[in-house]
Amino acid sequence: MKKALAILMVTGLIFLQSFSLFAAGKQEALKPSGKKMKFYVVTHGGPADPFWGIVMRGAKDAGKMFNVDVTYLGPEKFSIQKLVNMVETAIAAKPDGLVVTITDQKALDKPLKDAIKKGIPVVAINVPDTRSFPDKIPYLVYVGADDYKVGIEAAKRMLEEFAPGKPKRGVVSIHEVGHTGLELRAKGITEVFKAQGIPVDRLATSPNASETYQIMDAYLTKHPDTDAVFTLGPLDTHPVLKLLQDKGLSGKVKQGAVDLSNTIINAIKDGKLVFTVEQQQYLQGYLPIGLLVLYNKYGLIPHGDILTGPAIVDKSNVGVVEEMVKERYR
Repeated sequence: MKKALAILMVTGLIFLQSFSLFAAGKQEALKPSGKKMKFYVVTHGGPADPFWGIVMRGAKDAGKMFNVDVTYLGPEKFSIQKLVNMVETAIAAKPDGLVVTITDQKALDKPLKDAIKKGIPVVAINVPDTRSFPDKIPYLVYVGADDYKVGIEAAKRMLEEFAPGKPKRGVVSIHEVGHTGLELRAKGITEVFKAQGIPVDRLATSPNASETYQIMDAYLTKHPDTDAVFTLGPLDTHPVLKLLQDKGLSGKVKQGAVDLSNTIINAIKDGKLVFTVEQQQYLQGYLPIGLLVLYNKYGLIPHGDILTGPAIVDKSNVGVVEEMVKERYR
């Protein structure tokens, strides 16, 4: 309830700021020096990924709303080194704010702490630094889902699907190895399953669809008793859906996912996917830009995380989000 109220208050502040900018003739958001603000959004996923394309749209829409410059950087293929390089490029540009995914907290520790010391305000999105003070990167605020809870909710929803029985075996696909958020999702899932005495494996797959298809195919061949599969994003959800259909396993092997796409929505409607867990990624792109404008102009910033998820989407409520997925807001 407190998190929902925090998001409502932040959204209200951003709305009021937006109104003040446009009511006076679409003025530019200016620093005290009179220069137009510029922000960088650096994530571990590029715009070709359905998820990150919507984050980028949110950030760009916010840039237009506040009349600030927003530059989005993300590698075409998942790479922590490329992410770090892009963060360093953004810092070198001396922006008025930096929005970044803390995908690998150790790799990003030095560049982000150095940026903050130089006076560049940082907002974390999608993946936070899970460490405690004094190790934790001192960014202003985190906007995104609680990935551990994403895993917990995914596992609980899957167990509901098997009630009053339970799955024989589960497997969790991790398509970006080393991604802190995916590891936390997998941790939540495996803890719930193990507490129920259900064997579950963590399977390293790939952002490449054909590789994920082959890896999961080999796993299911080796473990034919597997009847619960978890995929943690569209990049592995889509090929696994195809695999289960090709092998005649749709419905027999129950699949749960994370995040939204048109393919995922249609699979839920057709009964090929039990559920997905949403985290409202448009907000992860949009809100930080508004927050950084408020911070630069007035020194205002919320305290604590602003959670955009998790929320379960299944046949009971898929119609509510379907249109917004088509419009690329969810």
